Amino acid sequence: RGLGDVYKRQSKRRRKMKKRLLSILMVTAMCATMVVGCGTADDTKDSSSSSKGKSDYLVGFANNSDTYNYCAKFRSYLKDATEAKGISITVTDAGGDTNVQNGQIDDFIVQNANVVSAISNDLDGSIPALEAAKDAGLPYVSFLTSVSGGDDYDGYIYVGSPNEDAGKAQGEYLCDAFPDGASILYFTGAPNDQQYVDRKKGLEEALKKNPNIKILDEYNVENSKDLGMSTAEDSLLSYDKIDAIVCQNDDGALGVVEALKSAGKLDSIQVLGIDGSDDALQSIQDGEMTMTALQDAKAQAEAGADIFEKLKKGTDPADIEDVNIPFKIVTKDNVADYLSK
Repeated sequence: RGLGDVYKRQSKRRRKMKKRLLSILMVTAMCATMVVGCGTADDTKDSSSSSKGKSDYLVGFANNSDTYNYCAKFRSYLKDATEAKGISITVTDAGGDTNVQNGQIDDFIVQNANVVSAISNDLDGSIPALEAAKDAGLPYVSFLTSVSGGDDYDGYIYVGSPNEDAGKAQGEYLCDAFPDGASILYFTGAPNDQQYVDRKKGLEEALKKNPNIKILDEYNVENSKDLGMSTAEDSLLSYDKIDAIVCQNDDGALGVVEALKSAGKLDSIQVLGIDGSDDALQSIQDGEMTMTALQDAKAQAEAGADIFEKLKKGTDPADIEDVNIPFKIVTKDNVADYLSK
């Protein structure tokens, strides 16, 4: 709690400094306008911002990281769906850095955003951002991931998919694929992430149906393709028998696929992912990845845009329910249906 208070004080000081700086810049701009008159301004745009000037109602969205295929796809859908409703949205990329993301949300508040939102980077580390929104009296919409304490704030709204179901789907698939038992490795994201907690819980719950399926070890590959590949390469040297490598997202799974292809092990080790990224769907179509639990990024984004519209019209955020979009299980048997979309 002491450290959280420090974060809050630091966050408040940063916002006060930014507000003072913004006031100085506004005065300077007004003076320059008086001198220059009605000349044409440079059409300069910050590369981190995806929209400006569509309406007086502004939404700020801090993406977790554009390097993740799913996050990049979601960002694009959210921008399009929000702007289609005539609502301005500013989009930033935190690059996976929690402190950067918290600072970006502080910036949204200084810019007088009406709503702040994010694929929140860290269950506990994102608390300062949530507290900043709360202090400013702004709704905080958390996409795909949760923030500790969100349920205690009426302005907090969650939009995503029930992650426990994704892990459960992986476990059920393994029970069907290996009725006599199997030795598997579990490649995950950061343990301090609600997605990690829920997906693991769902997997373990489903595997209770077949106690002969053993998780040999768990590795945090940060849901990264590069770490997924290098960790799989090391694992092939460390374990005598691996029947499947289960990953908490598709990026890590695609890295595993690359390692198995190089080692000539792709036919003997199954690879499971979560998210349903375009690359993962193609990999399943090509007979590489085995399955994924697809999150409907477009449906999630459209649900978010609907919430922004409700908030713009004056709906109390406390009256807006969380939204959960079901996962869809994709294997070689139905992947063509999703690729065609």
